[in-house]
Amino acid sequence: MRIWQIAGLTAILGIMAVATGWKPLYVLAYGLAAALVLSSVWMALSLQGIAFSRTTPVARATVGERLEERLAIENRSWFPKLWVQVSDGSTLPGHHAGYVSSIGPHKRITWRARTLCRRRGRYVLGPVEATTGDPLGLFQHSLPLAPAYPLLVLPAVLPLRTLALFQGVLPGRGRGSRRSLQTATNVVTVRDYVPGDPLTRIHWPTTARHGQFMVKEFDLDPTIDATILIDLDTAAQAGSGDDSTEEVAVTIAASIATYLLRQEELAVSLSISGMPEGILQLDRGQRQLDRILELLAVARPIARVSLAEALATEEVRLARHSVLIIITPSADGDWPDAVYHLQRRGIHPLVITLDPQSFDRNHPGNAFALEALRGIGAPVISLRFGDDVAGALERGPR
Repeated sequence: MRIWQIAGLTAILGIMAVATGWKPLYVLAYGLAAALVLSSVWMALSLQGIAFSRTTPVARATVGERLEERLAIENRSWFPKLWVQVSDGSTLPGHHAGYVSSIGPHKRITWRARTLCRRRGRYVLGPVEATTGDPLGLFQHSLPLAPAYPLLVLPAVLPLRTLALFQGVLPGRGRGSRRSLQTATNVVTVRDYVPGDPLTRIHWPTTARHGQFMVKEFDLDPTIDATILIDLDTAAQAGSGDDSTEEVAVTIAASIATYLLRQEELAVSLSISGMPEGILQLDRGQRQLDRILELLAVARPIARVSLAEALATEEVRLARHSVLIIITPSADGDWPDAVYHLQRRGIHPLVITLDPQSFDRNHPGNAFALEALRGIGAPVISLRFGDDVAGALERGPR
């Protein structure tokens, strides 16, 4: 029953008691009036002295990581709280930090909330509020305890021991046969001094040992640029939730980017077709990896952009001898021609295909595209739903 209804009933009973003089009506009217007064006083006292604290959680987590929070609510007043309900408005799937309990005077209650991060994305934890009331249930009131704060769940990263992209090695890696005319970081050998060699290139320890001038020879730095292109064309996706081409493609991209930036120390860029502002320019190091993982965390198929159009756009940006890693579930038959043109320009493409029919029976397969790719000699890693992705990437194209 609502407060105004009880107040109205009390007024009616009071009027009837005065009009009839019947004592039971007076008792009922006074009883309801006393209940309203006592409940309102109880409510006011129950709202006093409530304090809340929680451990400051990290701003980022990774799929598969368990997020743990410690929460505490304290009654700092002398008045007991018969019941307090703590509610958390988190948007993180499976996160339940609520609690219901009574709290005695100057008592503190602590609890933990453990949540397995199952889905990448941007979420909020909180806001947290407490709801309490009087014993009769006439009044209820909520008060804010803590504001909401953001949490970014990064995609899962597969532990790759190696990444065999092109016949077991990355193009451009390893020692080359060309010598650098400028001073570089890779000293490969020493040779006899020839008139015209700069004195700064003399290797003095070897000179002292041989009794004649010896100069250092440098090898060209084995550098290469790699671009990861994820096809998130809305029309090409198949499956749903974690069992979708979208999620598998993002996991593959995150794993490859992590390996190339940490193990190979390459310059890596990222391009997400079907997603506005889904481009990251070439860069190296941990900072670039952080940016890539953050962008992949929120990557979603938003627009209809065919893979052929995306490849035509990338062709303008790619330099000769760079690597283009294409991750796609597309079953269209026109984009292998674009891959062929990239090869003709001296770009090294690697295509990682996800068979859409294995994710959704109602979706057409990509057999025609695979046949066309093999016809032009493009390296292909073909994956189906349920395959060992890490093992396939380590084995390389077949």
